[in-house]
Formats: sequence, structure tokens, C-alpha cells
Amino acid sequence: MRKIKTIGEKCDELIADYERLNRVANDMLDLYCDELRLSAPGIPIGSLKQMTFNKAGSTRDMVEALKILKERKCPVS
Repeated sequence: MRKIKTIGEKCDELIADYERLNRVANDMLDLYCDELRLSAPGIPIGSLKQMTFNKAGSTRDMVEALKILKERKCPVS
């Protein structure tokens, strides 16, 4: 018989999933900024991230930052 998970257990799973996905998303943003730094080597990474993803309001708004990244790296034909 399948064990029914408690709200606490479900929250723990969601938090772990979110943290994992957040790490992956941040790695993608860092990779994109590293690509940009090749063309502008003197700009600090923090400043570059802020300028690049300013439309997102904050790099903490990961969904908007990822939409910007997708728009820039995967233009619609």
C-alpha cells in the first residue's frame, strides 16, 4: 500500500526540487554571462548580470530571467 505523504514531506520535496532547479538555472545564466564577457572582458560578472537581466527586476525573479535568456539565445525564426 502506498504511503500518503504529509504536507511537511511534500514541502521538503518541493524545496529540494526548487533548490536543484535554481542551481541549474543560475548555472545557465552564469554560462551566458561568461559568453558575454568574452566580448566585454573588463566588466565584472555581477554588473554584467544586472545589466543583462535588468528587465527581470532582479536575478531572484528566475522565471523572467530565464525568459530573457531564452529570447536572446533562441530567437524565433
